[in-house]
Amino acid sequence: MTDYFRNDVLTKRPYIRIEWCEAAIRSPLKRETQPEDGRIRHWLWVPELDRFLRVVTLDDGITLHNAFPDRRFKP
Repeated sequence: MTDYFRNDVLTKRPYIRIEWCEAAIRSPLKRETQPEDGRIRHWLWVPELDRFLRVVTLDDGITLHNAFPDRRFKP
C-alpha cells in the first residue's frame, strides 16, 4: 500500500477494511484502467456499507492507493 493509502485514506475513512480492498482486487465486479496514469479501478459490492466500494491500485494492480464508497457507480 502507498503512504497515501496508509496515512490519509485509512485515517479519513477508518471504516474501510483491508479485506474488502483485497477482495475487490481478487474478484472485482468491474475493473478498468485509468488512461491518464495507468492506475486500476476495482469495484466491489460491500453489504456492510450498502454501497459499492471503489478501490484504486497503482498500475501493478496490487498496490493499494485509494478506496472509498462510490455513490455514482452503476453496475
